[in-house]
Amino acid sequence: MKKIELPMKVHAAKLEYRRRLLREMPHGYFKVRRGKNSVIVTFDPKIPSVSSRRPKTHFISSKHGKAYAEAVAHYQEIKSEYDSLLKSWNETYCFAPPRVKFPLKSAYNPHKLDKEYFDKQKDYQGRYVPENPTISDDGVFKSKNELIASDTLKEMGIPFKYETKLYIDEAKETINPDYLLDFYEIDRCSYLEVLGMNDKFSYAASTTVKITSYSKGNYRPGRDVIYVHLYDKYNFDKVYFKKMVWAAYDSLIPDDALDWEDEYNALQLSSSDESCGNTTLEPRKASA
Repeated sequence: MKKIELPMKVHAAKLEYRRRLLREMPHGYFKVRRGKNSVIVTFDPKIPSVSSRRPKTHFISSKHGKAYAEAVAHYQEIKSEYDSLLKSWNETYCFAPPRVKFPLKSAYNPHKLDKEYFDKQKDYQGRYVPENPTISDDGVFKSKNELIASDTLKEMGIPFKYETKLYIDEAKETINPDYLLDFYEIDRCSYLEVLGMNDKFSYAASTTVKITSYSKGNYRPGRDVIYVHLYDKYNFDKVYFKKMVWAAYDSLIPDDALDWEDEYNALQLSSSDESCGNTTLEPRKASA
């Protein structure tokens, strides 16, 4: 599997988000018992008596079995993501990951760009129809670069909405941002503009209006709105694109949100190897 490459704060936040999810959901696995598909529950936060030593078995065909099967399938999905993230962390750093203090306390978010805001926005609100649109299974985009950007965001695991509607009162302008990105692990979202084709006057003028409007509305570049300048329309620079997006995500996590003094490893849920070269990762002890 390809190594996960993330900024350190983003990596830590993704680990902590999933660790907390795993702590609150039923654990288990699937097996055939007495000729029937069954789900074996080894942990249920609502039933303390259930454990790996005293598991509970349900036939998936039963009412409880169906509910547990869905919950355990979700657990296994999140657990796999967690283990991949932890393995990548241990391959990158020779120290244990910090805890992240959720909810994050960010001093500046006047536009209330959070998960709730993201969920309320409608996509495909733009009225402009290009002469040669790019059509894909995921929808219709204005350019090949926008299609590649969408595919890259999916590859990065970042949910997004295409061309929402934003009215900026300070500029008296309604614009359609290219993308609205959902950094759901930290309860924040950001706009993303893929800028190119500056050789075309109409496009360049539209881009200028957008950037000016964001500026008048006090949308911070690199945080509230991410500008990705692609000067070569024939070669999409995915490395540069990813770095710009991850840098914005990283900037939204305050440095003091990382807790380096908690004995994190003692509560890790992964069964994966936690060694770094020949050095075993030790729990980080609180200072006196």
